[in-house]
Amino acid sequence: MATPSQIDEQVQFERDAIRHGLERLRKNTRDLESKTYASATVYGCSSIATLLPLVIKRIEDTNKRIREGYIGKSFKEIHQYLEPIDAGAAAAIALKITFDKVFAQRDKSNRLVTVCEAIGTAVEQEAQMQFYEKNCPGLLAVLKKNYWHNTTGTQQKFVVMRTLIQRYDVPQWTKWAADIRVKLGGWLLDCIMEASGWFTKNMVQTGKQRDNFIVPTPEFIEIKDEVMANAELFSPIAYPMLIEPNDWTNERQGGYLLNEVMRGHDMVRRGVGSIQGETPIQFLNKIQKVGYRINPLIIDVAETLMERGHVVGKFVPIVEIPLPPKPVDIAENYDSRKQYRRDAAEVMNLNAASFKKSCRTRMTMEAARMFKDKKEFFIPWSFDYRGRAYPIPAFLTPQCTDFGKSLLKFSEEAFMTPEAEEWLAFQVATTYGLDKAPIHERIDWVQENDAVISAVAQDPIGNLSIWEAAEEPWQFLAACDEYYHCVITCDRNYTSLPVATDATCSGL
Repeated sequence: MATPSQIDEQVQFERDAIRHGLERLRKNTRDLESKTYASATVYGCSSIATLLPLVIKRIEDTNKRIREGYIGKSFKEIHQYLEPIDAGAAAAIALKITFDKVFAQRDKSNRLVTVCEAIGTAVEQEAQMQFYEKNCPGLLAVLKKNYWHNTTGTQQKFVVMRTLIQRYDVPQWTKWAADIRVKLGGWLLDCIMEASGWFTKNMVQTGKQRDNFIVPTPEFIEIKDEVMANAELFSPIAYPMLIEPNDWTNERQGGYLLNEVMRGHDMVRRGVGSIQGETPIQFLNKIQKVGYRINPLIIDVAETLMERGHVVGKFVPIVEIPLPPKPVDIAENYDSRKQYRRDAAEVMNLNAASFKKSCRTRMTMEAARMFKDKKEFFIPWSFDYRGRAYPIPAFLTPQCTDFGKSLLKFSEEAFMTPEAEEWLAFQVATTYGLDKAPIHERIDWVQENDAVISAVAQDPIGNLSIWEAAEEPWQFLAACDEYYHCVITCDRNYTSLPVATDATCSGL
């Protein structure tokens, strides 16, 4: 039973998680807008998904009128350029660029001419890639395989593809005229404005110069605010709890203490409102009462490997490669400047890829450090629509990655018995890679390799080459440590290592 002070601590902990979630959501929104990627924000994704079918229909209706012999003067000139582009692709490109430009924080990025030119350029790039797919499909496939995922950003990917293709003796793309790009982009922008009513033109006069800008209408501002308000309800970061979660019932929300107020998590996900039976609810409340703590060995080893930038299985730390030194003649020598830019771009692409790959590891380590000194913590659970149980937090759970699972030990220990020794041996062999072998073979393998297990447990960093080769290296390391102390040296009489067994079906 939690004490009043523990309850107060948990409530404050949840309030901090709510505040951090809000700060992260708002920061991500600001960062995306500052990088001209407003289309990737919460409101951008939601709005584009709503508008896409309307804009597609608008484009298809125009194409239908053309086939029937009706064509407007303004569209006649650009029709031949837009015709090969799928209506869905044209609509998606135009919507993405419109949101990126209109909500960007850069000065005058939402000028009418700027938006139209950007849409036209993006559509031309789509047409150019289709041209390459038609005229040199093999070359394009090879270049995509070798270079596409090594570059960051849509524009850079396209530039790399175009530059490489120009080096080969294949049909080359004929660039569209600037006025064609602006007219085509302007027509697609009109489709968006007329189909949605969310954007309008605003004339601004600066001295003797007049400029048209694309701005959101008051109607869209209301929609945007509502979308963000709804997103903020689900933005709190879901961490494990410091005390036992509230019990679930058909009448009251369980899990986090503030969940009944916030209503951020339901007992059954996806809004399934059916009444649940007594047995499933008892099961859910039972597993929520299992206490955990952080495995000190695993987090210490992880901190060391994090500093060294060493990858082990799903543990991927950031590896920051320094930029190459600038040539002394970079200002005067064109070739040196060009080579430096190429080398620097390659390093920046590698660093960006490393940062992206390390995301899960960084967030897991952040959570592990938060709970490293906690004597005990708990995991709130919920059902999916099929009746399968899932932890609500994304980190430090039994359903995490190999590294995430290895960080967990039960807070309540069990006395060592002969049966417990067999289960620990089972865990050692299974995580090493003998998960398909009969149980007696796994036990025999452990007994035959007690020297390997001892070496790994005594010096994990010095014997890194041994345990990093295991199928589940981090859980293997945790199992070796537990087996070594509980069975080989017997300096521990209690064990708290989770042992995983497979289930044929965990649904109801």
